[in-house]
This record gives sequence, C-alpha cells and structure tokens, in this order.
Amino acid sequence: MAKWIKQPTTTTNVYTTDANFVHDQGVASATWTITHDLNKKASVTVVDSADQIVIGQIVYNSANQVTITFEGSFSGKAYFN
Repeated sequence: MAKWIKQPTTTTNVYTTDANFVHDQGVASATWTITHDLNKKASVTVVDSADQIVIGQIVYNSANQVTITFEGSFSGKAYFN
C-alpha cells in the first residue's frame, strides 16, 4: 500500500541546512590564508571591495583551512559554504 509523503518545504534561511563562514580581508594581499573551522572542503566565492567576483588558486590545507593566491593584492571577502 502506498504511503502519503508530505511535500517538501523550502526555507529562505541559509543557516538551517549547512554551515557557512565569511572572511573579511581588510588588508590588501595577494595570498589569503583563512581558517574557517567548517570541517569540510567548502566551496569558496571571493569578492573584492567593489563586490566584484575575483578568481584565485585555492589550496585546501586541511578540512578547516585554505590558502587562496591571486595575481595581485586586494582586500575583500571570501564566502565559504
């Protein structure tokens, strides 16, 4: 006999399903070493101080730390999810 399954609900709260972390790089640098303590190889999005996405080389040092290297120095934010 088939069992009725409730429809899934969608939430707009990003904190309910997975941990995330935001790193604020206030001092311009071409190499950012970041400890995020998420205990996983998180996806990373980097933006400069003008909120433009910047591409860099990401090395996962551990499940809790990454080093991101860029072609030039700048300040901005790294978003981990």
